[in-house]
Amino acid sequence: MSILSKSGLPLDHDDAKKAAERVLDHPGTDGVEIVVAASSSGLTRYANSQIIQNTVRNEVRASVRVVIGDRSASSATTQLDEEHLLMAAGRALEAAKASLPDPEFPGLPVPGEVGVPEPVMRVDDATASASPADRAEAVSRILSAASGNAAGIYETGVHSFGVFSSTGVDTFDAFSRCNTTCLVDLDGATGWGEASSHTTTEVDEVAAATSARIKAERGRGAIDLDPGTYEVVLEPSAVANLIDYLAYMGFGAKQMLEGESFLSTRRGEKVAADSITITDDVYHPVSVGIGFDFEGVPKQRVPVIEAGIASQPVTDLRHARKLGSAVTGHFSGSNEFGPFPFNVVMEPGDASLDELIAGVDDGVLVTRFHYINILDRPATLLTGMTRDGTFRISKGELAEPVHNFRFAQNVLEALASVKAAGSDLVAIAPDYSSFGSTVAPALRVGAFHFASKTSH
Repeated sequence: MSILSKSGLPLDHDDAKKAAERVLDHPGTDGVEIVVAASSSGLTRYANSQIIQNTVRNEVRASVRVVIGDRSASSATTQLDEEHLLMAAGRALEAAKASLPDPEFPGLPVPGEVGVPEPVMRVDDATASASPADRAEAVSRILSAASGNAAGIYETGVHSFGVFSSTGVDTFDAFSRCNTTCLVDLDGATGWGEASSHTTTEVDEVAAATSARIKAERGRGAIDLDPGTYEVVLEPSAVANLIDYLAYMGFGAKQMLEGESFLSTRRGEKVAADSITITDDVYHPVSVGIGFDFEGVPKQRVPVIEAGIASQPVTDLRHARKLGSAVTGHFSGSNEFGPFPFNVVMEPGDASLDELIAGVDDGVLVTRFHYINILDRPATLLTGMTRDGTFRISKGELAEPVHNFRFAQNVLEALASVKAAGSDLVAIAPDYSSFGSTVAPALRVGAFHFASKTSH
């Protein structure tokens, strides 16, 4: 059952602002900020080629932050009536009084100083209001195309966000999203396909299922391939896996200032091939997100790596002040974590996937990675495993399927060896959140280290 308002959103600007105004002048405070988020989403899950679960979630949450001098604290509620909001403000006030002074607290943002956000508003009405029957029909198309033991999800929904403060911040944005995944298992050989967009019309669930089926069919009878350093073609899902972790490890100003990022020592240096530009850009046409951070500061397009050069981190108000730089609008909502890039985009090249493969004489095609772990943040060193479609490339063509590898790879070294990038950009939804997206092409990487092989 949907809770969408007349605007087609789970919460519109007027209702969010009305709720916020109940506490913005809370007595005993020097400043108040309220972040309101609401969503209406549905997920249909299938396994063993049949629907096993349909869930609908309607959620609303408000976080109230109060300021007393250089001290602040927050409290949350899932009710937007006056009573519950005042209780949240009261709890936040008591916590602020009991907290330690924060001499680096920059204060609440002032629109006249940080700017006024431009909403992205990528909302598709049909995606926002999709019913369980609509999702079941999509899954039926997936299962017809998969023609095997298939599992995955088909998800639709719409999300609203607003930030309001006693300093004059008044901003609101929303997005819809459709996300699908498909894993096909044929006699122990697996294949993967996925798609994501703000609209169902741009999610080709049949193509995702077909890709998964073809990989599983080709994956039967996998052989051993010795571990070592290979030229590889990484499909967009695999590239997204790597740059997600690269962004998590080192794109934020807090990590840079604390010496935990490659930007701490390599800013201004060449760290990747000339063809590599990675930005945080919510306004990119394939990206999905909102045009401000969780303090209501406008988001800027930030080229973290530009034409292979390590350029700059994303910032929030606190860390921009420390750096003496402009704020880029990337407050994550946590002072402990710091600013975060939620909308990572790698710029495309001009090659098709077939052309990337054709350029490799002896190498490996990787569909995606899993079980990724960080070994060394500043060195951008990761470990993990290939999954759901790993094939040998021989003389420019796909050859035998191979058993999966465990890899140990410095991400920047891999990006420095890139020989070509794909022309098609693919949007990948995050695994553990409905917020943000990653946009990536396929890559032909000159050197990628597989540390060991597996038996499957």
